[in-house]
Amino acid sequence: MKTETIILERTAPNIPWEGCVNSVNYRIERGVPVEVPDFLAKLIRQCEIERKLSEDRVRAYTTPSGARLA
Repeated sequence: MKTETIILERTAPNIPWEGCVNSVNYRIERGVPVEVPDFLAKLIRQCEIERKLSEDRVRAYTTPSGARLA
């Protein structure tokens, strides 16, 4: 099985990444190099992209000025 070393970006609450693939639970600390299987590294990258996109979309609604709804 191919592996890849990843380092997850630290976030404000610094909550570890947690996931389950094929009944195997994973908990990966942020800011620490970790060797994981290729498929898991790909999944984590995709999750991080979605998390960042979601934060960007919600940010407009969490500012003091809010956002105008059409």
